[in-house]
Amino acid sequence: MRRSKLAVLITAAALLAALSPAASGATDPGIWRLKTATTISFTYWQGISSVPGSADPALLFTGVAEGAYRTNSKLRQLVGNDAEIPAALTASVGYNHIGDGSFDQSEGGRFLLPLECYYPGAGGNTCKSGGFGVADPKTLAWRYYVKLDPAVIAKAMWVETSPDGKYAWTSSGDDLLAYRTSDISAKNAAPAGSAIKPARTLSGALKGLGGVSGAVFWRGKLLLAGQQGADFQINSIDTVSGAATIESQQTLSGESEGLDIVPVAGGLLQWQIMPVSSTGPASYGQPTLMSLLPTQTPALKLSARADGRKATIVTVTAGVGQPIPHAAVKLGSARGWSGRDGTVRLNVAMPKKRTTVTATLTGTRGGSLRLPR
Repeated sequence: MRRSKLAVLITAAALLAALSPAASGATDPGIWRLKTATTISFTYWQGISSVPGSADPALLFTGVAEGAYRTNSKLRQLVGNDAEIPAALTASVGYNHIGDGSFDQSEGGRFLLPLECYYPGAGGNTCKSGGFGVADPKTLAWRYYVKLDPAVIAKAMWVETSPDGKYAWTSSGDDLLAYRTSDISAKNAAPAGSAIKPARTLSGALKGLGGVSGAVFWRGKLLLAGQQGADFQINSIDTVSGAATIESQQTLSGESEGLDIVPVAGGLLQWQIMPVSSTGPASYGQPTLMSLLPTQTPALKLSARADGRKATIVTVTAGVGQPIPHAAVKLGSARGWSGRDGTVRLNVAMPKKRTTVTATLTGTRGGSLRLPR
């Protein structure tokens, strides 16, 4: 939500704080169920991502218009910057808004930030171009930004990195766009660097879905949050064919925002719902994180291989092409947590005697594997 609306938002939240959530839509397919609804800071408005690889995964938020924030898994803020976009960049290009961002493992870890211009009094999108900002995921220090070819996309409202780390997905109109993460680099940093072009386009993949407010990958599919009036939906997209499937449909009053997969607040799929509504009193009177669980819990599957003489790499999936992040993996005395690609490196040699490696994650059925094979 844009800075110009902040006063309206605060007033609306104060008036609606006592209201309870509306009932979910009748056509919900029942793939996900609500576990908890947690009030979050007003500044955590636009998007959510997370940093896998630890027992206490950091959450990365954006909002209200151009801020970036890091919390622990209990939502205690560790670092915050209300003006993440450098003033010089706003002055020269006009960017003043960050959408739903994404953690990316490249360059030792980075926070990708979708950039756009929004000036309601001057007609809205005044610069007619989008970009991806790059920030340090620990300190939130700004590194650089790359410009996106304006012939393809006029603004960037969200970005989500693929599990293998090769692509950064976003959208323009009804089209899904995938940029190579290798093109999001200091070599291409603006203003000197050339605007980057998408490596893949799924034309018309979003037709009829009502726009995208946030995204995350789960079990190999790209989950997209959005809404049409009071109909809030999460759709999964096959990024090979572009086919869409409804994962969740809720009847709510409010504003759909970011989406992430991370075990927080008793749930696994996290969906930000904000208290601004054109369809009646807001279902949630404060900014809220809806935490959902799969109705049918997937079973975790494990594979393992030696990494030299002193380490073992374990991969956690829910099937072929379905990497599982944030899983707690244990082999003997060694513990670790899977990354976005489902893998974790444990500092223990591949066992020679029969030993079991296990993996657990909220909302799933834990898996195990006997080693050596």
